[in-house]
Amino acid sequence: MKKSYYITGVCGTGKTTIAGELKKQGYYTIDQDSISSWKHNITKENSQYEHGQEKAKEFLQENDWYCDIDKLKEILEKAPEIAFVCGVSGNQDEYLNIFDKVFLLQCSPEVFIKRVDTRENNQFGKHSSEKEHILNWYENYEKHLIEQGAVVINSDAQIEDVIAEIIKKIN
Repeated sequence: MKKSYYITGVCGTGKTTIAGELKKQGYYTIDQDSISSWKHNITKENSQYEHGQEKAKEFLQENDWYCDIDKLKEILEKAPEIAFVCGVSGNQDEYLNIFDKVFLLQCSPEVFIKRVDTRENNQFGKHSSEKEHILNWYENYEKHLIEQGAVVINSDAQIEDVIAEIIKKIN
């Protein structure tokens, strides 16, 4: 029987790193960013975001990062026995129920902000307006997922330990 797992968390908690490590270990992983885009919250029309833009705060209030749910379902239908999807989106409440388990990566704000500041594979979060957005959002985001039954994983730990904890909890 096929099993699919969602690994989420705020920016800088380690989603991309964990996806890469799971892939190295032979697991089928999907980087949700590959099937997501910025959309206006009301019109749902595509929007274009430039990191560090002058009006970043306004943009982030009016737009969000949305996953294409139809593409996600299509990919999961073709996936092997075990699949991991790693990401975060503004519409994830609409598709969390398709997963067998949801993992919430959690670390301190100091850690995730430091990771965002030093990462080279993604520019989001480096601008002060983006950092403010992440910090204002993360507590309610995490609380909401925990209330929905997400399994909390401490991503302050070494990557090997985080992966081992996730694997242990899928078996």
